[in-house]
Amino acid sequence: MSVVSREMPLLSMSAVLFTGTFLPVHITAPAHRALVRECAAGDLPLGVLLNPGCGSAALPHMTGCTASVALVLDSAEHEMTGAILYGEQRMRVTMLRQQEPFVTGDIEMLADYSGLHADRRTKQASQLFQRYLELIRQRYQAQVTHAPLPEDPIMASYLLEAVLFLPLEIKQRWLESASAALRLQEELAFLHADCDKLATLIALSQRTQRQYFAPDARLFTSLFSQN
Repeated sequence: MSVVSREMPLLSMSAVLFTGTFLPVHITAPAHRALVRECAAGDLPLGVLLNPGCGSAALPHMTGCTASVALVLDSAEHEMTGAILYGEQRMRVTMLRQQEPFVTGDIEMLADYSGLHADRRTKQASQLFQRYLELIRQRYQAQVTHAPLPEDPIMASYLLEAVLFLPLEIKQRWLESASAALRLQEELAFLHADCDKLATLIALSQRTQRQYFAPDARLFTSLFSQN
C-alpha cells in the first residue's frame, strides 16, 4: 500500500538513506548546496535517491527515502561543505521533473510492514549483531560499542542496513524489500557469513603468531664472506 503525496525536491548521490537513521553527506554541486540550504532554512523535506553514476548521465533509482536536514556543515569561511540528513520515510518517485535550480519529482510514500516471523528474526539479529561487533573488536583491536538493536523489526532492519559495510546495490535492494522480515532474513545470512569469516581470521592469526629474534651479526658476516 502506498499513499500518493506531492512534488518534492530530489537529491541524488552515491549513498542510500534509511528510515530512522542519520547520513552524513559531502556536498560539492552548487545546485545541491542550494537545495540543502533552502530545505534547512524552511524546515522542508527532500527526497534522497541512490545514483551510483553520480556525475554522469545515469538515472538514479526511483525508490528512496524522504529526509530532513538535521545539520548543515560549514567551513571556517562559512561555505557549505556538507550536511547530516535524517531519514523519515520510504518513498518512490513516479515522475522526474527537470527544473532549475534543482531536480524535483512526484513521489508516493511507501508503507512499511513487519512481515511473518519478523519478531523472531529481530531477536536473532540482535544476538548475532552483538557477536559480530565483538569479533570486529577482536580482529581489528577496535573500540566498538555494543549497542542493542531496537525491538521494532522495521527499525532494527533499517539500522542494520545503515551500519553494515555492504555494496550500495545490496543496500538499495534491501531498501526496496516489501517487509522487514525479508530484509532481516538477508541481514541474518550476511551476519552469519561475516561472523564465520571473522572467526576464521582470528583463529588463523592466533595460530600463526611467531616470535622472531634478531640473528647473530657474526652469522651474516660469515655468510657474506663466502660470496
